[in-house]
Amino acid sequence: MIKDTLTYDIVGSFLRPAEIKEARKAYKDGKITKEELTQAEDLAIASLVEKEVAHGLKYVTDGEFRRRWWHLDWLKEFDGFDTIHFTKEINGTSNEIELGTVTGKFFYDKNKAHPELCAWDYLHSLTQKYDGITAKKCISGPNMILIDHFLQLGNKETPYYGTDIHALIDDIAKAYQDAILDFYNHGCRYLQIDDTSWTYMIDDDFVKKVEALGYTKEQVLNWFVTVSTKALENHPKDMKIATHFCKGNFKGNPLFHGFYDTIAKSVASIPYDGYFVEYDDARSGSFEPWKILKGSDRTFVVGLISTKNPRLETKEEIKERFLDAKEVIGDNLALSPQCGFASVEEGNCIDEETQWRKIDLLISCKDFI
Repeated sequence: MIKDTLTYDIVGSFLRPAEIKEARKAYKDGKITKEELTQAEDLAIASLVEKEVAHGLKYVTDGEFRRRWWHLDWLKEFDGFDTIHFTKEINGTSNEIELGTVTGKFFYDKNKAHPELCAWDYLHSLTQKYDGITAKKCISGPNMILIDHFLQLGNKETPYYGTDIHALIDDIAKAYQDAILDFYNHGCRYLQIDDTSWTYMIDDDFVKKVEALGYTKEQVLNWFVTVSTKALENHPKDMKIATHFCKGNFKGNPLFHGFYDTIAKSVASIPYDGYFVEYDDARSGSFEPWKILKGSDRTFVVGLISTKNPRLETKEEIKERFLDAKEVIGDNLALSPQCGFASVEEGNCIDEETQWRKIDLLISCKDFI
């Protein structure tokens, strides 16, 4: 992803409109069919794409309007994977939570009708009537499987693989290779792999949990680099693949704390075309960890506009920080919000008007990018 093909972009998700929330609740309550829910989603997504284009975006998504979770809805496309449901108190409120778990041999069945592939087909069809507009598909990354099964749930082995994590990693990577090719064959040329697993590993409290389970930080980072790199093997060269990560975004609240210094080298070793990284406040630290990308043909997409904070940044603030990043990382730099506006269907603690004002701010910055 060279600089002149990307100057500004979005991470992916948008606040769910009222009609989507009402339709999803009606479906959950058994009041409408799955087909009726899909029809409601189709209408809302068509309206969203029209609005994205009208506001000046060149890369558009479906807002993840068909998803409950940013990551698990995609991971459920794989055989040998399922989720566990429970409730957990977060920030003083009770929340319905799911975590992923490996249940058997892990693979991507190319003969199945995959909901996420159908979702891509619909988004892609909507963009065909526009000149110069590219549809972007966002999926969650392979590291999330390892984080949930081994580190969140504390499992020491898996069905089918036992304790052989390397055999599991090989199969996860192969499954991603097959899925990536499936998207490519359906016309996808821009894929974003979201993976917040990296920022789990910058949080001292989570690293202590990892060590208590008998693993080291270096060992886990090696898992991530291995499976992420293998997942990209043999992907079509005219398909651009970027990655995004932030420090968690649950209903607008961050989940992890720390700086990128100890993970940047690992992340940069994976041959993504672009790296979307959160930098909307002082919690992110300096841009120094990413100077290793300077002079490369890979694009660093600096996330300076907050999707969590309703305060609208000024163009002058964004320009100052963007130029600071450029001094460290070089010219191959682009701009985006730091995350999506709704990593879960409830969305962040901002309203739709603010959401679109932040998109307009993003577009207005193209004159100095």
